[in-house]
Amino acid sequence: MSEEEIEDGNAVKLPQSEAILEAIIRSSKPLPIGPPDDKDFCDWKRLDRILLQLSDPLVPWQRCRWLLLVALELIFAWRIFSLERHYFAVYVLAIYILNQVLLFLSPSTEDQNLRNNSSEYRPFVRALSEFRLWCRGTAATLAALLVTFIDDLDMDVDGRALLVYFVLLFIYTMKQQIMHMIQYGYVPWNKPKKRAHKEEALDV
Repeated sequence: MSEEEIEDGNAVKLPQSEAILEAIIRSSKPLPIGPPDDKDFCDWKRLDRILLQLSDPLVPWQRCRWLLLVALELIFAWRIFSLERHYFAVYVLAIYILNQVLLFLSPSTEDQNLRNNSSEYRPFVRALSEFRLWCRGTAATLAALLVTFIDDLDMDVDGRALLVYFVLLFIYTMKQQIMHMIQYGYVPWNKPKKRAHKEEALDV
């Protein structure tokens, strides 16, 4: 390509292969050729893919999944009442589940995007899906149940004080969540679509 053609602005268009080659040459960033050096990253990615393949068949069984979680919670409660200790594990589990429920009730969009003044239907997209809420709740309950079998993890705390603190924290967080819903005008479920009834004009 001559300098006169560049100055005149009448540069000849390169073929696609030559244009790609020229862009690669001008680029200062190295190309990702070959597998990444970090092998742990590949292992975590593979593990995530395996867990996803194992959990996908459980998605349609919603009622059975939640009945299983309720059964685990009842077993955990029976274990605590029979031992009369490990109250700190109960408190940590309750705080964690409360945090996950708040994510389940919260939208995934930013606050400034929640207001919808137009008549366009916008479904409610949760920050945490129902299936992930069940997965995290089940995993946390199993972990807390496992802790009750290890006496070294038991902490000498006042169970009544933890109960009062959790009730106050629950009331405060739910109050903040309700105020957030009122402020931005949304509910944590999908509203039915408004069907516009159009009157058909009859030719006389």
